[in-house]
Formats: sequence, C-alpha cells, structure tokens
Amino acid sequence: MNAGTGAVVIVLAGLASLMSGAVRAEPFAFAGFDRNMDLAVWIERYPRSSREFTPGADARGPQDNPGEWTAEFLRARRPGRYALRLPAEEARDHVYYVQADIRDGATERLWLLLEKPLIRADRRHPTRSNEARYPACNDVLKPLTARYGKPEALSPRWEEALQSFDYIWTQAPEMMKLECGRYDGRKTIFAIGVTFEQTPPR
Repeated sequence: MNAGTGAVVIVLAGLASLMSGAVRAEPFAFAGFDRNMDLAVWIERYPRSSREFTPGADARGPQDNPGEWTAEFLRARRPGRYALRLPAEEARDHVYYVQADIRDGATERLWLLLEKPLIRADRRHPTRSNEARYPACNDVLKPLTARYGKPEALSPRWEEALQSFDYIWTQAPEMMKLECGRYDGRKTIFAIGVTFEQTPPR
C-alpha cells in the first residue's frame, strides 16, 4: 500500500467512524426519563406514586383491577395519556409530574413538570412562594447544554403575567424543549418543564 492509498483509507475510516457515532447518538433524557423508555418501569421505580390513565378511542380493558389493568396497558403501550405524580421522597431532579402521550405503540410526547406540589401558600408573598416551587433555569439548562450542546433559544413570549423562555435541542427523529419562566417585574428565572417530542416527518 502506497502513501496515497493509506491516506485515503484513513480518511474513509474516519468518515465511517463519524457516521457510526451519529447513528449511535444517545437519545435525549432527563432525570432518568426518555421518550423510548419502558413505561411499565414507572410502577416498579415509583411504587408510592399515583398513576392516571386516559385511554385512547380504541383502548379497551377490564376495570375490576385498576392496578393490573394499568400495568397491562403500560406494557402493551396502548394508546392514550399516562400520568405519574411523584411524592417528594421519590422525586428526582425536581420532577414531580410526568405525562406521556402514546399513539401507534410509540411515545409521541413526554412531558416532565418540575413544579413541587404546594404544601402551604404564603399569602404575603405569593409570587416569591410560587417561584420557590421550581428549580433555577440555569440549574437545568447548564447540564443539558453540557450533554447535548448549545440549544436554539426561541424568542421570549408572554402569557398574562408570565414571560416564557424556550430552549430547543433537535436530533431527528426527536426534539427536546426546556421551558423556563419569569414573572412580570421579577428577576428570578425558573425552570418549568422538559418536553420530549417526535419531530414531524420531512
């Protein structure tokens, strides 16, 4: 093998390695949740959580044993909306509520709410009290950026007294969004939730 041929082989090997790495790119995940996870794990991992299921139009199942019925639907990934409410002792990385929308056997959307349940409201400082129920935006944004790269920052938007800041990571066939917010007249920016979704086909 001459020098020219050897250089070509090295370049092709490098390209193959890059392509292989792209194929093996890890899926988006946060706090142990990702869009491709086995939802039946929820029952085993969070035994003290409360679970809700809203079936799709074609979902059918026995109603006499809710626990067994829920587990069966989770394993079969029947169409519908699955919700999980985590108690404080089982919550991780400030995730207290999880919602998965299943269609055609796949999780189209997985939403993680980072809002700590309200135990007692502070009537004197309601806004500050509500802010304290969420983690700081940077506490979630920085580790996600370190793991998945710099996100696309969308233009801020207002909904009544809340200004929202959305950060998007895209890696076909899915995208991940971090939603942060700030109340009107306040400096504190907090993380509201993380969403995983299928990207629309081109």
